[in-house]
Amino acid sequence: MTPVFDRGGRTIGWLNDSVVLDRSNRCRAFINNGAVYSYQARYLGTFDSGFFRDKHGRAVAFVQNASNGPLTPITQIPPIPPIPPIPPIPPIPPIAPIPPIPSLTWSGQAWDEFLAG
Repeated sequence: MTPVFDRGGRTIGWLNDSVVLDRSNRCRAFINNGAVYSYQARYLGTFDSGFFRDKHGRAVAFVQNASNGPLTPITQIPPIPPIPPIPPIPPIPPIAPIPPIPSLTWSGQAWDEFLAG
């Protein structure tokens, strides 16, 4: 599992293949062709070059070695990854909108707000 960090370098979740988990080890979203969807089939944003981006192309979170985005902070040492749960069967996602041009700025949206849609 890959830790997901916020703009302050704190671990805020995990990425397990295409499944996005929160710090409580709950499956919150999935990635399909670079688009991030909730398990209620809501389009949340994109995942590209290691950055999770909001619907406006601004960075919300990142994984190690992310590129083509804002400067990333030095990250805290992540906790030991939890054992991932069996994810729910993802719904058929709607067609994603055309993604905006990736921004070099951070979003004002917090990770939980991003995952809530």
